[in-house]
Amino acid sequence: MATQTTQGKPVELPYPTSFEPEPVRGCDVCAALARQWREASNSRSPAYDPSHATDLAVEIQRHPHDWKKARR
Repeated sequence: MATQTTQGKPVELPYPTSFEPEPVRGCDVCAALARQWREASNSRSPAYDPSHATDLAVEIQRHPHDWKKARR
């Protein structure tokens, strides 16, 4: 068996450019976070920052809503 002395091809992971977080309708906090996310994810915006956009998307998804828990 021959020993491999070179690295294999690099793994290419897709970048989720089409991801858009879904704020809860009627929640002012979610609406504000969504506005910030749109600014941070727009490459033409002075506030463009993909890392911050990712943080905002996570915050939108994790934002608690008491009435959501009550419906379960």
